Amino acid sequence: MRKLFVMTLVAMFVMAGSAFAADAAAPLKIGVVDMQTVATTSEPALAAKKQMENKYGSEKKDLEDQGQKLRKKAELLKNPKTSEDAKLAFLRSKQDLDQKTRNFMRKVEQDEVKLRQDMVTLVFNATYEVAQRKGYNFVVDVTAGGVLYAEQSMDLTQEVLAEVNKLYKEKGDKAKEPMPNGQKTPAAPAAPAARPQQNGNAPRAQGGSFAPRGDRPQGGNFAP
Repeated sequence: MRKLFVMTLVAMFVMAGSAFAADAAAPLKIGVVDMQTVATTSEPALAAKKQMENKYGSEKKDLEDQGQKLRKKAELLKNPKTSEDAKLAFLRSKQDLDQKTRNFMRKVEQDEVKLRQDMVTLVFNATYEVAQRKGYNFVVDVTAGGVLYAEQSMDLTQEVLAEVNKLYKEKGDKAKEPMPNGQKTPAAPAAPAARPQQNGNAPRAQGGSFAPRGDRPQGGNFAP
């Protein structure tokens, strides 16, 4: 009886070791994605760009026109015959434009942050879905640096791009669905807990710059 027990125990260890070896020998499946391409060419990115242009384009142009006029006045002030009153009027106009520009940039930044957060959520959810569907263990963002070479078969950019567009369309369709008894459309469910970890180089949604050219205070993140 004791001999049978020992043989059974040995067999169990052999089976466990074989299973562990099989798992260890299983190939690690790694994919790569150009997140910047996804975040700038997808349907939600283009829609965000259009939304920002429609909302702020006119105001941006007006501020740029005011800046252009001030630059012309600045040239006239180089004349030694310019009066002190004219110089003071110019300074007041410049200070007023600077304040308008700062206020404008704050409004734009608030909207850009929200659009960027929505875009990042879509991109990472899409990456998660593609990775789960195709059995990838890791998906690496090539735009984050560190990837010097990857085989073409590892590139999931176009698949993730298609998934982003699909999720964006589904989100839009759901928002349009009528609710009974005048109820509002419920908020989207939280993302699954096992989402891939986001790194510090999150993709930035395409939205262009809305800081007026030539009149941007130092320290802004709105490069033209």
